[in-house]
Amino acid sequence: MSIKPVLTSLEDFENYLSGSKGKEAVEGLFFYIEIIEKEFERVEKAFPLTLTDEAKQRFIDLEEIKIDLKRYILESGLMLDFEGEDWLEGKEMLEGIRPLGKVSPIKASKLLSMIMKKDVSDFGYYEQNLKKGTILIFLKSIYGREIKES
Repeated sequence: MSIKPVLTSLEDFENYLSGSKGKEAVEGLFFYIEIIEKEFERVEKAFPLTLTDEAKQRFIDLEEIKIDLKRYILESGLMLDFEGEDWLEGKEMLEGIRPLGKVSPIKASKLLSMIMKKDVSDFGYYEQNLKKGTILIFLKSIYGREIKES
């Protein structure tokens, strides 16, 4: 998939989110959030305690939306134009060295941008983070919903 991402500058991000295009982009996330949550719940119910989180990822099936979601993220303007390579905190959060905790919408967009950019050179990185639930956390933060604790 070679879609040129629509990047929003850090300085303009708050204005973008409060404008009509930004609000529309954020509202469009709800469709994907619901599908991902339902799939995670399906797998959780099927294998409540018997599998590790890593093993459960093998049973998560997001094939129907993963390409559409990727395209949506790339075209929505929710990705930020910044040099993520120099952001140590973000790298450590994505590598699991630092806990994600609660992330603000701007930090979630920065982390989501880092995932999408890294997927270009490390194919499968996006899908791995989608199945781990990392992308869901970021989408929910941008959308403004509380994260369910599981």
